Amino acid sequence: MANPLVKIAVPVAGIIASTVGNKAANAGWGAVFGEDAPTLKAAKASQKETQKRRKQAKKEGLPASEIESIKDPVDDQPIWKMLLWATVSGVLLQGLRMAAKRGAKAGTERLTARRPRANRG
Repeated sequence: MANPLVKIAVPVAGIIASTVGNKAANAGWGAVFGEDAPTLKAAKASQKETQKRRKQAKKEGLPASEIESIKDPVDDQPIWKMLLWATVSGVLLQGLRMAAKRGAKAGTERLTARRPRANRG
């Protein structure tokens, strides 16, 4: 039966590693490409912003052709960027998460293992 501390430490290490890895991947993406990473959160925010711009254009009385010309920038994203982000966020972050879990398991077991009594012969 596994030590309860190990059962607690391993999932916590995985969660922390995935959070830190996501933040690092987003920051790296921004540094390399100068734009937000193509996450679901960024896509939803872009979609909301596009809807707001269309609504504002409609209030201003612009013709329907101009309102339809307002496009979501996410739709113009090249497919290679989407594939690159899927690779970075999937494979690399999963590897980081697994390494953190293994390290936490080994470290916690090493810290909590019973040591034999000193030989005081």
